[in-house]
Amino acid sequence: MEPASLSDRDKAALVRLLSDPDPEVFEPVRQTLMTCGTGVRPWLRAGLHSNDRLVRQHSWELITQLDRSSADAEFISFCNRGSENLNLEKGIWLLTRTVFPHYNQDEYQTKLDDYAEQVCNTCDPQQSHPATLMAINRVLFRGERFRGDKANYYDPQNSYLNRVMDRRLGNPISLCLVYLFVARRLNLPLVGVAMPGHFILRLQSPTFTIFVDPFNGGNFLTQAECAERLKRCGYGFENDFLTPATPRRILMRICSNLHQ
Repeated sequence: MEPASLSDRDKAALVRLLSDPDPEVFEPVRQTLMTCGTGVRPWLRAGLHSNDRLVRQHSWELITQLDRSSADAEFISFCNRGSENLNLEKGIWLLTRTVFPHYNQDEYQTKLDDYAEQVCNTCDPQQSHPATLMAINRVLFRGERFRGDKANYYDPQNSYLNRVMDRRLGNPISLCLVYLFVARRLNLPLVGVAMPGHFILRLQSPTFTIFVDPFNGGNFLTQAECAERLKRCGYGFENDFLTPATPRRILMRICSNLHQ
């Protein structure tokens, strides 16, 4: 059914049914409205101003469902048309919108800007990369108190960056993303490393390599320590385990975590 095929009488009848508390009445109404697409959104928004609490509640639920469907389509389109080196930060915000369609993206980007500014205010811009990493650690883990969620490791909230930043709590990959996006604002050459069973960051220069583990407070690791961890966890060790993960691979790993 197209939105244009809904007469004023149809619309009035559907709005009246939105006030019915019976789920068996609401479900067919919901299905009808979903087939109409975003064209019904304007008069669903009008339902938000109804004097009837259920009309307001159901209108908001339907708007949210429509917006999630639109966000799903946008995220899939972004992934399909992007290369291996797609814009990771943009992809993360699009993924977030598939579950939280009305979150304020600008608010979270501004927070990342602020974290980077805090780092700049506590260190010399000309100092070494390791010193800047230590400054990021101070801001994120001491000041902002980000930490790994070891109690509820598989909580889906740990995979959505807005919730991670709200709660200061996340899984290895989401905490790496917060760290990575701050580092990029400081022009640090950090990359993600998708080790088996864990996710860390890598900073490499012509003279040294540092691995960073944000899930464990930003601990610095050597390649030998990473190899030892992998062997201890039963994965063995291959050099490929410590190579940079492409942005597409990082997004795929997050989606895989969400569907476990």
